[in-house]
Amino acid sequence: MDEIGFSKIMVAIDGSEQSLDAASYAISLAEVYRSELIALYVVSALTQDDYDSDMQVEKIPESVKKIMDEAKGESDSWFSRMRSELSTESSVNFHTKIILSPMKVSASIVNYAENTSVDLVVVGTRGRSGFKRLLLGSVASDIITYAHCPVLVVK
Repeated sequence: MDEIGFSKIMVAIDGSEQSLDAASYAISLAEVYRSELIALYVVSALTQDDYDSDMQVEKIPESVKKIMDEAKGESDSWFSRMRSELSTESSVNFHTKIILSPMKVSASIVNYAENTSVDLVVVGTRGRSGFKRLLLGSVASDIITYAHCPVLVVK
């Protein structure tokens, strides 16, 4: 069997403790494997198209800009927390991305992972909307079911 390695790791983050714990695992793995690390925050929004934080502002409708600005404000502290966890001598290439999409959050995560050739997806067991009685949240469950690559679920 070939040696296992991950050149591109993505962690889905929503500010929940489970997602922040998943982010810590993703950081550790990215440092071990010297991987590119992408922190992805997906917001389900009633838009006609997908929009992301890397798009030119002129291409985003005014109604969507407001939602994007709110998402950026909300996620800034999560992304900063991740940056501070990276060691100063880390060789990890760290990126953040926010996606607004009319699709289910899990579908956006799976699509992004596949379209950007992610080798490993890291998620928490439940996000902010998770019910404590559920062992595994619906987003994590869908990602496990539909992802093209290995998925690490962090409890």
